Amino acid sequence: MKRRLWIAGLLVVLLAVAVYFWKSTPGQTPPGQPPLADVNSASLGAMKADFNRTSNSIRVIVLLSPT
Repeated sequence: MKRRLWIAGLLVVLLAVAVYFWKSTPGQTPPGQPPLADVNSASLGAMKADFNRTSNSIRVIVLLSPT
């Protein structure tokens, strides 16, 4: 009986994880927000210009790495 309960719990957790990753598609932003940017040497100049253009407001740069 305990083994069946353990397997059922594991299946529920795996299903929850699958639904979480299925629902959250990477690279989408909320409506009204600019799309996510991929920063590389070719796009650095445009990012710098956008950053400096809004010097009168709060600006935040977040760098994420998968490792």
